[in-house]
Amino acid sequence: MTVLYVMVTAAAVLLLAGRFYSRWLARSVGEDPTRPTPAVEKNDGRDYVPTPTTVVFAHHFASIAGAGPIIGPVIAIIYGWMPALLWVVIGGVLIGAVHDYLATYMATCEGGHSIATIARRMMGKDVFVALTIFLIVMLALVCATFLNLSAGALTSMLPFDRLELPKDQTLFRVQGDKVVIGGIASMSVIVITAVAPLLGWLYIKRKVAVWKCSVLAIAICAVSITIGLFRPVAFPAETRILGATVTGQQIWMFILSAYVLIAAGVPVWIFLQSRDFINVHILYVGMAGLFVTLLVAGGRGAANADPLPPFNLAQGTRALGAFWPMLFILIACGAVSGFHSLCAGGTTCKQLTSEGAARRVGYFGMLLESFLAVCVIAVLMVGAARGGYISDVHPKLAGIASSSNPMLGFAMAVGNTAKAAFNVPVAAGALAGMVLLEGFLVTTLDTAIRLTRYLIEEIWRTFFANFDIFAAPVAQAEPAKWAAGQPTPVGADGIPVAPVTSDAVPAPAFPTATTGLSRAVLRVLRQYWFNSALAVALTLAFALTGGVNALWGTFATSNQLLAAMVLALAALWLLKRRRRVWFALVPALAMLVTTGASLCLMLRTFAAPATRKITLLVADIVIIAITLYLLVAGARAAVGHFRTRKG
Repeated sequence: MTVLYVMVTAAAVLLLAGRFYSRWLARSVGEDPTRPTPAVEKNDGRDYVPTPTTVVFAHHFASIAGAGPIIGPVIAIIYGWMPALLWVVIGGVLIGAVHDYLATYMATCEGGHSIATIARRMMGKDVFVALTIFLIVMLALVCATFLNLSAGALTSMLPFDRLELPKDQTLFRVQGDKVVIGGIASMSVIVITAVAPLLGWLYIKRKVAVWKCSVLAIAICAVSITIGLFRPVAFPAETRILGATVTGQQIWMFILSAYVLIAAGVPVWIFLQSRDFINVHILYVGMAGLFVTLLVAGGRGAANADPLPPFNLAQGTRALGAFWPMLFILIACGAVSGFHSLCAGGTTCKQLTSEGAARRVGYFGMLLESFLAVCVIAVLMVGAARGGYISDVHPKLAGIASSSNPMLGFAMAVGNTAKAAFNVPVAAGALAGMVLLEGFLVTTLDTAIRLTRYLIEEIWRTFFANFDIFAAPVAQAEPAKWAAGQPTPVGADGIPVAPVTSDAVPAPAFPTATTGLSRAVLRVLRQYWFNSALAVALTLAFALTGGVNALWGTFATSNQLLAAMVLALAALWLLKRRRRVWFALVPALAMLVTTGASLCLMLRTFAAPATRKITLLVADIVIIAITLYLLVAGARAAVGHFRTRKG
């Protein structure tokens, strides 16, 4: 019954916050439901399209939800489920939802422009460049983290007894004395990716009704899993290639890298949008199934024979480091996520019909993601046996020389919870959890790679704007126009899939002519394939040199740091409008201190001989330098504002 109390209490707190605190925030920022939004004023049937709030909410939630609210709690619950639960609920209400609402509201009030463009308007070109470089590093860490997690999920193996399977079973492929649970998910990913272009062609090119495409998407998911049951895919634990020993996980890393390299450059309807469309159905079905399973398990009084304790700070500290700041860093999505500001300033703000819709979409969208994280914590409470969880997610605590596999820890918790609720085999529930998670790992990966490519292109345009090569219109791989009345397609993470251009870099009146080698180099920098390859190379550099926990900690720190920056920018924006700022400034300072402490701890860890990771050390130093510069720039802007008011 404990799990029911947890879910009911968390849901009540989140709903009350949405009912009362969000309305107080709306009055504080000066929300005006009658003021026209960019979607209404600029309605062009392409980028700016007035859309019903319920539709925008569904798009926005599908954009921000994914593997993040699952992986973070799975890793950090080693500190105990109570601290994880309190941080998700309190952080979601006071920091994460406030961040999402303010990011959406600012972008809406500023003509539907991105957070980076708003920063440029307020603080200049140098701040814009620094913030863009920070975003590139952050997204490379995102890509590396999800590449590592994806490869780990696709090669996951378990002993027969953990899945309660007989040795003569034929459901899963066997390697040695272990079952390859990731093989079915591997084939599911391959089938969905192969069929995705057909769905994109039907939806985008042939204008087939959305509901028909949804039915087809659900069928594709079912067929892909069925094929996986009969033809699971798995590579040997180690393979000799060109004289080098390569693990099965590394083979999947290279295969996925090759896929995203292609997906980042081809027209979006071929892979990115169509894969997103298919996988969003897995999200909805998976969330509903997870919720029902928890209700049934809680109602039946399911008891865990070896449960995770409510407080476990000592063991958590040995596994991950000091409780503060690490718990508040590792659980990012579900409590607060800077990545959401990219979604808010990308497409969400261009579809809202009123400023009130910005609150209902931004604030409540984050609350729903927080509840998803609550459900994940509840699943771990019911279904994660302490010994099995530690061997899967924190093997060093058990003296096991293997890599952390939080995907496996989640899948096993789902399997055990499903058995407690419906008395189905553990293997069936574990398979469902793995397929749910794997679909979103890959989807997040290809979306983030494409966005990294766009940001790299934006940097080149900013640095070389005065040269004739970049002064000319940039040839795009995507069509310049979409069908009338249809918004620009977006990925599952809310990022516009057509290159994002802004008014940040005006074309020079007399561009500098280039010749010879310099002209050839600039031409290469304009090519989408070069920038896609650069994004993939940066991702592989991080992925191959950092383990799951190290990558997740670095990614989550940069992600939380971006949220702190956006909250600080919102405080400055509100200050210039002579509005209250404390509800943005206090969370911004709290997250700046927390992420700053994490960056310093990681700097010491990555520099130490026993745990040295050069690429992550360099990324840490770059992030610290950019953060200090942006803090100084923000402080100068605030001081300048007060001086102007006094004058």
